[in-house]
Amino acid sequence: MKIFYKNILEPLKAYWLFLIPHYMFSRITYIITRTKNPFVPFLIKLYVKLFKVNMKECIFESPNDYSTFCEFFTRKLKSGIHKIDNTENSVVSSCDGKITQFGKIEDDSILQVKGKQIKLDDLLSNDRKLKQEYTSGSFLTIYLSPKDYHRVHIPLPGKLMKTTHVPGRLFSVADHAVNQIRNLYARNERLICNFKDGDSSFSVIFVAAINVSSIEVQWKGEASPPYPKKTISTNYSKKRIQFEKGDEFGMFKSGSTVIILFDQSVKLSSKLKKGQKIRVGNKIGVCDKS
Repeated sequence: MKIFYKNILEPLKAYWLFLIPHYMFSRITYIITRTKNPFVPFLIKLYVKLFKVNMKECIFESPNDYSTFCEFFTRKLKSGIHKIDNTENSVVSSCDGKITQFGKIEDDSILQVKGKQIKLDDLLSNDRKLKQEYTSGSFLTIYLSPKDYHRVHIPLPGKLMKTTHVPGRLFSVADHAVNQIRNLYARNERLICNFKDGDSSFSVIFVAAINVSSIEVQWKGEASPPYPKKTISTNYSKKRIQFEKGDEFGMFKSGSTVIILFDQSVKLSSKLKKGQKIRVGNKIGVCDKS
C-alpha cells in the first residue's frame, strides 16, 4: 500500500496542483476568511475538532469570541505558553510546527527532501551578496500545519537590513507536494527578511502556499496581497527596526512554511530531528560571535 501511495497516489495529488489557478483560490480565501457572518463560530468549531486545535492555550478560548475566521487563524496565545530559551547565545525556533529538514548548507544548496536540493541562487532570487553570507552556513525548515499557531518570531536579536519579495506560484507545501515537486520553495512566492546581529547574518523566509491569503510583517502590515509581479527588494539598513530574541515580527494568515538561513556563526543543536514538533522559543542551536 505504501508503494502504491508513493508511486501512484502521491504524484497524482501533487501534479494536479499545476492545473489549478493558485491566486484565484487564494484571493477567494482572503475574502471569505475576512467576512463576518453568523456561521463563523460554527465553522471554527468544526475546524477545531477536525484539526485538534488546543483552544485552552488561546487568549480567547471560545469560537464565539472571533468575528472572522482570519481572527481565529491568527489567534494569540496566553502568556507563558511560549517559553523563550534565554541561555547565553542560544538560538530559538521562530514558529510552532514540524521540522521537515535541517542541516548544513552544502554546495550552496539546502535540502528540500531526500534527493531534491534547492540552490541558494534560486531560493534567494539570485542575490549573490546574500548567498555569500550563507555559504557553509546552516538552515532549518519548519512546516506550519493547519492546527498550529501562525505568528512568526525572531530566532536571535536582530536589526532588519532588507526584505526581498519574490513572485511565484502557490503550490501546497504539504508532504505530498514537497516530496514530488522539484524546487518547490524556490518556485513559490516568498518574502525573505534579512537581519543582522552584530556581524552575524540570518534570514527568515516566509514561503507562501495555496490558500495563504496574506503574509503580514510588523514594519509594513500586509506584504501580500498585493501579489508581486516582479521581485521587489527594500533596504531597511538605515532605519532602526530592531527585535529582541523571541519577539513576534510577522504572521501567515493561513498555513505554510518558514525557512531560516544562518551564517557560519550558528551551530544547530545535535538534538534536532526530522519530523520533530517544535515551538516558538525552543532552543535550536547556539551562536558563536567570537
